[in-house]
Amino acid sequence: MPGHLILVRPHASLLDGPVIARYLHQIGGHCSYLFAVDPDYARHPFWRRALSWYGRVNGHQRMVALDQRSPMALRVVLRTLEAGHGVVLFPQGTGISDPCRPDMPGASWLIRKSRCLITEIRLDHSRWIPQVAYQGRDRRATHGVA
Repeated sequence: MPGHLILVRPHASLLDGPVIARYLHQIGGHCSYLFAVDPDYARHPFWRRALSWYGRVNGHQRMVALDQRSPMALRVVLRTLEAGHGVVLFPQGTGISDPCRPDMPGASWLIRKSRCLITEIRLDHSRWIPQVAYQGRDRRATHGVA
């Protein structure tokens, strides 16, 4: 059975990932999720430890460095979904200064290949700490794009 892909938009704050990890933990997500994280943070000695610790205390979330220039991490994400696990993806990628930027092409590729269950979450950035403004219903991926 394919996994569960959570698409989070807009990605406009460095706090978005921690907010989503906490939110998933609070709503009682029964599984840990793999978060696709900018490699500048996922590989940085301090941030890697800080984010790993935060993920452990908020539902045993894990992370993988997702470099927009390299498809290898996308394949790790795809294998995770195909194994029936959950993934959190910020489909707009990095560049948080422009919250209206389009999704990166890897997001639609992943959706087509995985045929997973998809949930969309929208964030409200009107406060200093982002808030979950909307969580869409789960839907099954088709050949179209989310």
